[in-house]
Amino acid sequence: MIYGYHVVICLFLIIFQTTLLVGGAAVHLYDLLAPFVVYLGVYHLPRGAIPVLLFSGLAMDGISGGVFGVYLTAYLWMYVGVRWAIQFLQVGNVILMPLLVTAGVVFESLVVAFSAVVLASAPWPVESILPVVSGQVLWGAVTGPFLMLFFIRGQKIVERARKSFYAEKSPLRTP
Repeated sequence: MIYGYHVVICLFLIIFQTTLLVGGAAVHLYDLLAPFVVYLGVYHLPRGAIPVLLFSGLAMDGISGGVFGVYLTAYLWMYVGVRWAIQFLQVGNVILMPLLVTAGVVFESLVVAFSAVVLASAPWPVESILPVVSGQVLWGAVTGPFLMLFFIRGQKIVERARKSFYAEKSPLRTP
């Protein structure tokens, strides 16, 4: 049931990001799956998170139209980095979550931006990346913790629903 929740969240974030957030505005929004990858890194073991990361990375690589494997690689390395970082940091800390989300957004934005710079057909000045990445980091630092709270609350609701669904019925109780 938790895998279904994760897949639904991935699909919702991908559809929301690719359909509703695109436009001609000069706002540089970040990849909404970056806070989700940080959430998976903090709250889920690899056996539960890796299939979801593979699904979301392959879906984003297929939709993005860019270099295939960039998002998948960024998500997997971001997950590994978060799992490594929580060994040294206290997970329940209020300041930790925005910092982890911001670091994840920075990492993923730089990986995608530098892959675009390296594979561009014409020379592209590297200093033009700074406004885009800094805007994405700012948006990630502001909205990322709220997304993390949304994911955590959703997981609690799904776990409560799973427990009530699979609760053992009393034999004397009528259905």
